[in-house]
Amino acid sequence: MKRIVLFIWIVVSLTMGVSARGQRDTKKGEGKLHVVTTIFPPYDFVREIAGDKVSLTMLLPPGAESHSFEPTPRDIITIQNCDVFIYGGGESDTWVEGILESMDTSRMSIISLMECVEVVEEEIVEGMQDEEGHDHEHSHEEEPFTIDDVKDRALTDWAGDWQSVYPYLLDGTLDPVMEHKAESGEKSARAYYEQYKTAYATDVDRVRISADSMTFYRQGVPATARYGYKGTGISADDDGSLWVRYKFEALGNPPTGAPKYIMFSDHLHAPAKTEHFHIYASDVSFDVLMADTNPTNYPTYYPAHLTKDEILEEMIGHDHEEAVEYDEHVWTAPGNAKLIVQKIAEVLNQRDSLNAAVYANNTRSYLEKLTELDKGFQQVMQGAKRKTLIFGDRFPFRYFADAYGLRYFAAFPGCSTETEASAATIAFLIDKIRAEKLPVVFHIELSNEKIADILCEETGAKKLLLHAVHNVSKRDLDNGASYYGLMTQNMRNLREALY
Repeated sequence: MKRIVLFIWIVVSLTMGVSARGQRDTKKGEGKLHVVTTIFPPYDFVREIAGDKVSLTMLLPPGAESHSFEPTPRDIITIQNCDVFIYGGGESDTWVEGILESMDTSRMSIISLMECVEVVEEEIVEGMQDEEGHDHEHSHEEEPFTIDDVKDRALTDWAGDWQSVYPYLLDGTLDPVMEHKAESGEKSARAYYEQYKTAYATDVDRVRISADSMTFYRQGVPATARYGYKGTGISADDDGSLWVRYKFEALGNPPTGAPKYIMFSDHLHAPAKTEHFHIYASDVSFDVLMADTNPTNYPTYYPAHLTKDEILEEMIGHDHEEAVEYDEHVWTAPGNAKLIVQKIAEVLNQRDSLNAAVYANNTRSYLEKLTELDKGFQQVMQGAKRKTLIFGDRFPFRYFADAYGLRYFAAFPGCSTETEASAATIAFLIDKIRAEKLPVVFHIELSNEKIADILCEETGAKKLLLHAVHNVSKRDLDNGASYYGLMTQNMRNLREALY
């Protein structure tokens, strides 16, 4: 991610003279404090605190998926020119670190929402499908397997932002990997280095994959094509063990830099999110790729958010604790929202003392509304005859659930990029709805609602929205959607689910 951020920043720097001037011209008024937020909750909090006393920008477009957001050059210029920058601070904002490191922030006030509150780890509960495609309480066997075990897979199994390990081989980062191989192998560390210098060789330093397309980056220059699934290619080693390669062909004529034929190998043989993969590419045919039964070149990619030291650990395979992933949806609990509002008000007051009285009055009034909201949820819980929620969706409400003593079961954790649940996950949720006679299945905003629809069709439950307020549609934004209003609607829907 830092590589592409730095490339964008070079472009930005070359155009700062013109673009920065244009950005200043778009402000609502010269002399106003310029505040930039990445997502909707702090954007709305600033509106409540400051009204028209600041120039306010939200980077995430209305209706956009926040977990896959990437900044444009214009976004970077907007950040560079702001006085106050507010972002979430979680996994969805991994791009922020690289951008802030690339610019002078000495005159900028920066607020991370996750630093305003006490954070908790993202939780994987029973039945939930995690990012690796595993259904908890269920196992997923990888090896050994037979041809009958091989299942079709969608491009979403490889969806994400990926970096090549080749640069880390060349700069010496992976030397311990070669030494580790030499300890139990038949070659010296130097010989293994030469082998992988060929194996990992590629000029594609980054690959970004979505549900139906792949973008290949060479020195920051992208080439994108859409791809369709074309089945599997299976080969056998001398010992009889099988390897599966998953085939995808570009639709139409791909641009220069985007291969016509792609095959993935990641040591898996059934649908699951992968942790890394090898890629084989050709502009000739799949036959050419499959004919190479013992390939010497297989460019290898790991998630772009991993540091080179984390990739080193992954490749050596040392036992180590996984990095803790904290739930980033801190604003879903009104108590946390109050802490965030207080921090924002404090910073605005520091940066703009002339409007301190306005900020103080607005903050006082808004905190009273949030206190009222919190009391409303407490009253709902006091009269509830059940305290279990079912989500046919992601579950970004960990802080909310903890605040009000709720149990929950969901298809995915809050920051998952998954949209298709496994049969085991769906069956678990259906059984849970029937066993506890739950009348409502929830979904979140901007969801395709497919899983919730299946659960409702199978159980007769009613489908309702519980809005996480991570983002809003353009229509809702134009109609004055607010954190307080959306959470008040949540209160009504919760009452229907719990009573």
